[in-house]
Amino acid sequence: MFEVDRIAAVVRPTKAMLEWLYTQPSQYDHVTLESLQEDCVVLLIPPFDGPKQSMEYIRQIYKGILEAELISWGVPESARPKDCTLDTFLKWFKVEFHSVIYDVMYLQQEKVGEPI
Repeated sequence: MFEVDRIAAVVRPTKAMLEWLYTQPSQYDHVTLESLQEDCVVLLIPPFDGPKQSMEYIRQIYKGILEAELISWGVPESARPKDCTLDTFLKWFKVEFHSVIYDVMYLQQEKVGEPI
């Protein structure tokens, strides 16, 4: 097991994101906030001294994160917001930062002899 020298940024959809999805075609009618937040995207970003620097990094790449999220949910390009601002992104997603990340895969390999 070794510590990964990166920050994990968890991108968690909010109620505002769910409400926007409900304005889309009916394929999202069954989606709940709980289901949206069940398996969130985790980004490994460079190590920073604190959450302010980490959030500044997210601010620089938010458009790509948003596009990837909408693609993963199957939102057609024609239905995606044309001019999504940082303010919209921050309303639609809560971003959490975690600075301690351990890679335990190699520890498991040593005990069992093969990856999980």
